[in-house]
Amino acid sequence: MKIGIDFGTSYSSAAVFRNGQIEHIMFDGQPQFRTAVFFPDRAADLSRFELTSLHEQEVSDGIRSAKAAYARRLSDYNKDIVAIEMRARAAARLKKPMSAQDKEERRAMIAKPFLSSDQDLRESAINSIKRRWLSDETAKAKEADIRLDAAIFGEEAINALFIYESGRLIQSPKSMLGFRLEKVQRGYITSIVTRILKHIREQASLQLGVQVTQATLGRPVKFRSSLGPDGGLQAISMLTEAATAAGFRRVDFLHEPSAAAVGYHSSSTIAHQALIIDIGGGTTDIALAEVGAGGPQPHILKTWGEPKGGTDVDLGLSLRSVMPLFGKGVCSELLAPVFMDAASVSDLNRQKSFRKHSFPRTPLPYAARLAALQNPGIPVRLNSDVEKLKIELSRAAYSERSLDYIETGLVARANETHLALGAESFMRTFQQLLAQVSTEIKSLAPVLFLTGGMSRAPYVVEAVRQAFPQCEMVPSEASLGVVDGLSVYASLTQDS
Repeated sequence: MKIGIDFGTSYSSAAVFRNGQIEHIMFDGQPQFRTAVFFPDRAADLSRFELTSLHEQEVSDGIRSAKAAYARRLSDYNKDIVAIEMRARAAARLKKPMSAQDKEERRAMIAKPFLSSDQDLRESAINSIKRRWLSDETAKAKEADIRLDAAIFGEEAINALFIYESGRLIQSPKSMLGFRLEKVQRGYITSIVTRILKHIREQASLQLGVQVTQATLGRPVKFRSSLGPDGGLQAISMLTEAATAAGFRRVDFLHEPSAAAVGYHSSSTIAHQALIIDIGGGTTDIALAEVGAGGPQPHILKTWGEPKGGTDVDLGLSLRSVMPLFGKGVCSELLAPVFMDAASVSDLNRQKSFRKHSFPRTPLPYAARLAALQNPGIPVRLNSDVEKLKIELSRAAYSERSLDYIETGLVARANETHLALGAESFMRTFQQLLAQVSTEIKSLAPVLFLTGGMSRAPYVVEAVRQAFPQCEMVPSEASLGVVDGLSVYASLTQDS
């Protein structure tokens, strides 16, 4: 049987098209999982952990403590708001009234505290308990090598970093495939991709009840690369090698926007043109296609692409709102590349460079925070929190995340302005790409089909509307549009 696999920068998914229906492969009950994998290098078995009544009491105490701390912060916030009102009245008595705009600007400068949900607080407390338990267990362990057979995937991989004492956490290996790699690095990344693809194949085989040995993998029009076109060739070579090692006897590739066009085509009954815009974590791809005209596949007229996506917004937001907590813009002896290296979690060479830095002349608390950030996996956890800030800022004016794993009481705060500045570089590239496509399709008025995780962002949708004001935007599936098309394409090209 042949499946479609969307091996994404941020999330991965798989599906099969059989009996006229798309069936998604489920991973822990979800049709996709974060493209992250953790390899523990200890032999302790976390499945033996049991949450006792004493643990439950500790969790409850921790939640109460967090809420009490939030109440204190909220009280301080309210006092600051009252102080503004009192200053405004005092100014009025002195016949120097504070304007409404000035008062609003002063209020906006005071960040309202944020309280995590009970579920988030509970999960954090339980992870802390698990980590302590595992610390005792791993002291008895004799194994020290990374165990590929004990891999943990998705969100659980990020949580596992804080439970296990040691191991390696890798996120977004797809974004590394097109860069210059040493021989050892190439072999290491290929083995990671192999384990992820094997995980997908095993889950698919288990769910479908047959051995899955064929797959169509999605690929961007342009890979993120430091090698130009050679980077794309290297990426395809590594993916092919990994898929073969994972147990696939046959694998082929399809451009991701073309895959989304296949999915849209299968549900279209009237012939028309569609502009498929796929904005993922690492790349932005566009395809112009004739769909719904009969036949098993759409006719792809042209494709465009840029190796930028949601992770570029994450990087920009991190530099604007989070890295100042580590000394950016404060410590003159710390140059900008230090913070770029720290925030570039998907660039092995930048991360390696960051871990080599020492900070003997950097004052506290920044030196201690930077040292904490050099610990394996911590940059990935920080990047995950930055991504959550980005998502929350797409629907709210302000957001914050606790960085207790860096320093007790440390909080990252961000607002709409931070997001706008952080997204500036990506949006400039995106708008230029849209302008290029608009010019090249001239008087055509295709429907607009958006897919990919970043297609949910209001500022992305607005940019598309402005670039193609004459075009209708049709409903689409942000997360699964590509894998749906890959599954249909796979069914048409599988060996008998």
